[in-house]
Amino acid sequence: MPFFHIEDVSIHYREQGAGQSAIVCLHPPCITGQLFDTLGRELEEDHHILSLDIRGHGSSEEGHGTLTHAMIAEDTRQLLDELNIKKAYLCGYGAGSFPVLAALLAYPERFSGGILISGMAEYRDILTRSNLQASFISSALKAKETIVKRAVRQEVQNKASYAVLSEDALQGDSVKWREYASACLNASFNRELSQIKHPMLLVYGTADKISRDYAEQLYRHLPNAELYGVQRASRQLLTDEPIKTAMVIKQWMAKQEQPEMADTYEERQQLLEELVSHGVQDGMNGIGAQELR
Repeated sequence: MPFFHIEDVSIHYREQGAGQSAIVCLHPPCITGQLFDTLGRELEEDHHILSLDIRGHGSSEEGHGTLTHAMIAEDTRQLLDELNIKKAYLCGYGAGSFPVLAALLAYPERFSGGILISGMAEYRDILTRSNLQASFISSALKAKETIVKRAVRQEVQNKASYAVLSEDALQGDSVKWREYASACLNASFNRELSQIKHPMLLVYGTADKISRDYAEQLYRHLPNAELYGVQRASRQLLTDEPIKTAMVIKQWMAKQEQPEMADTYEERQQLLEELVSHGVQDGMNGIGAQELR
């Protein structure tokens, strides 16, 4: 079980694959980096997948000071230093999008791009905010089982996966869960999105209107983004649609590493048709580019 140390704090991470392109994955509050394991197995043949247990989550120690997105961004940078990785891509799922955006803004030279799965720049909808607020309140009461039960059930339906993720999550510290949830509830990166010049991949499930709206908002403000929807999928893309989600990531990563593969209109159309044949649509389909840009 690999760890790295920042001063006296021990932070746990997972590794899958040994490809040259590294992807660091950041999870939402009250759960762990194990959430990315299935997606990692789909990507590990060509990529080096790292999933961090954020401070106070899973096997990572809580450390000192209030947990903030800036602290998570710094921990991510130090993980790259520990592993001698000069540059990596960042991947955030759900509220894990916030520390991804924070890291891209704080250390732009250390990252090649970002991947946001069911991501957002701020929480505006009542449903998602109420779910996070419930975790915030439960954390204050230190009802760890209640928090984990809620967090994991929002992500998985399979009983075996539920048991594994729950056991891993229960190792964490409820105070840090509360601090992370609070940071997410109060976060807003809308004004800073135009400063992120990195290539960005935005993936959402078309059956979830909330995720679609957030993805379109990100697309409006990120200067260099691609937007894709997994057809008839919910928000829980990591557990419900890991194969299709990985397919989008693989194609997008290949275009970043080999830009000549999509130089012409015909090549771009061929790549898009490949995705469509597997149930993934161009997120801009039916929406005017002028409207979003």
